[in-house]
Amino acid sequence: MPRTPKTPSRQDLLETKISELTALIKGLSPQARVEISFERYEDEDAHIHVYPPPSIKAEEVARIELTMGERCNDVLLETGLFIIGAVCDG
Repeated sequence: MPRTPKTPSRQDLLETKISELTALIKGLSPQARVEISFERYEDEDAHIHVYPPPSIKAEEVARIELTMGERCNDVLLETGLFIIGAVCDG
């Protein structure tokens, strides 16, 4: 009898997408500090705060913001998970 593939739970899917986003951010800025919060506000599922190193150029910060924002949007459209990403100072 064929096995039916197990559908991941929403929490498992969220953890997978957070891991993917973290890897994406670290690929763009390996020295960046990434903080994750699963505290819920309204309909948000998680928050990612990125703290780039002080020496990073403004263009690189903008690239991180744009890339992370696009990927968070893709995740929302693909899965319905609402992950907020922000690049923060210090």
